[in-house]
Amino acid sequence: MTEHGQPDGEERVLMPRSAPPAKITGPGKRRGTRDARGRDEREFATLEAQLGALDQDIRAARRAAAPPRLTLRGHEDHTAPRPCGERVRLRDGAEILVRQVQPEDAAQLKGGFERLGAVSRYRRFLTDIDHLSPGQLSYLTHVDHTSHEALAALDAATGEGIGIARYVCDPEDKRQAEVAIVIADAWQSRGVGTALLKRLTARARAAGVERITARMIVGNDAARRLLARFAETLSERRDPGTISVTARLRV
Repeated sequence: MTEHGQPDGEERVLMPRSAPPAKITGPGKRRGTRDARGRDEREFATLEAQLGALDQDIRAARRAAAPPRLTLRGHEDHTAPRPCGERVRLRDGAEILVRQVQPEDAAQLKGGFERLGAVSRYRRFLTDIDHLSPGQLSYLTHVDHTSHEALAALDAATGEGIGIARYVCDPEDKRQAEVAIVIADAWQSRGVGTALLKRLTARARAAGVERITARMIVGNDAARRLLARFAETLSERRDPGTISVTARLRV
């Protein structure tokens, strides 16, 4: 974070609205090119990146399906504290815990990120990102819970992190905030996102936020439906491969 409260370049990539544009190669990459061909090439580059992420997930699934190797397990640590948070039962009967993210969650957040599939990482950050630096981990876990809030969902049985939702207020207009959410692959489509966003938007309203913005991949209908449950769309802007939505929080 800069001295004026603006995110630096490393932090900026963590929020979807500020994600860098898709990289373009070939003759279309000319300074000043703003015609339809240039837009088509940027959209193609975004699609290509998504397909690359999908290919990574397919390769990972194949490796996971291979016969397991024999490993020696060391002594398990049974002294870890029990996870805490608001207990929420999902529609399939599973239970999660929801609580605010704290600075000491950096290691768990790092582990959760590494367990995310490549497609889930791309949908969250809208750019290729394969690790989180110490600076990025610090930014994501040191939040003031007012202008920057982050809520974590944990598996109630194991304490393992399974999702995070956050908002970051616009430094020029505290009534508007940018929202981002990511859910572990195995927990998607089970209601975790709904549980997190319900609580996040309630905290945002309490902090004086009236409007939220979200940037997502074109065609991510699940994200659009989730957003519509808690906010009324005011405007949309389409960029190559992505769409930015501004919405008013429902009371």
